[in-house]
Amino acid sequence: MGVKERGAGGGKKRKRKGDHPRPKQHEQMKKPAGTNGSIDLELLDCTICMNPLRPPIFQCAVGHVICASCHDSLPNKDSCHTCKTTGGYNRCVALEKILESFCVLCSNAKYGCTAKMRYHEAEKHGKSCLHAPCSCPESGCRFTGSTVKLLAHLTGDHKWRSKEVKYNVKFTLQVQEGIRVLHSRDGVPLFLVKFTMSPPLGNIASFLCVDPHATTKRKFKCHLGSSCLATGRQQSLDFQIRSTTLSDGLPPTEDGDCSLFPSSTSSISVSIMKIEQKHFRQSLLPYVAAS
Repeated sequence: MGVKERGAGGGKKRKRKGDHPRPKQHEQMKKPAGTNGSIDLELLDCTICMNPLRPPIFQCAVGHVICASCHDSLPNKDSCHTCKTTGGYNRCVALEKILESFCVLCSNAKYGCTAKMRYHEAEKHGKSCLHAPCSCPESGCRFTGSTVKLLAHLTGDHKWRSKEVKYNVKFTLQVQEGIRVLHSRDGVPLFLVKFTMSPPLGNIASFLCVDPHATTKRKFKCHLGSSCLATGRQQSLDFQIRSTTLSDGLPPTEDGDCSLFPSSTSSISVSIMKIEQKHFRQSLLPYVAAS
């Protein structure tokens, strides 16, 4: 007696040897097994330089992994630097594939950054992330956020006056005691101008760049100009602007960060320029008056 084969409507069809999964089944098989796990990120660092691993990755017979740079610099590649096991290092393709598919959130996610990147790319992204935080310089205020949000906070919550400016274009500021916020259209970075009345010496104008990626290297320079109506005296000053994250509040004024004007000065002209790092020692570029 023969065995009857059932069609599509007559029950389950036997799976023959060698059959391949259907496309829909194949897609389901490729889905990640889980997304709620956690991993100690230090396990993804090179065991020599402690920097994030990136392909190509090498491991000894026991499993100690190192980056390509450290592997190339080892004086003895036949012995593991950690356990001294002999046999040299081989490529760890499995870990390379894991790293290529493993993404992390930006460290500034809580400040609004939605970027995801490979673990070894996180540091590079962080150095230019637009959501990196700066602090509010007002005493007792604990606000921290990107320069865009800090601008909204300073002008909205603390009622600081602000002015949108363009680089290399001269603009005028009225000399009024207090702090003025200067910003470009994109709000990165901010500049603070503080006017302090210091009779009988005159008026002091000090400048700061509020930059979440502030370093000791100065990125901007400024040209100031003024004219005293009482004496007819004109003066100008060129200087580089110090950068700060304001994490410790407003820093004290340093030499070169401020200018002294006669008390009768009602306004000053200002031009802010980016410093071309390749020509750091060149003289200031000429500024262009706004039309």
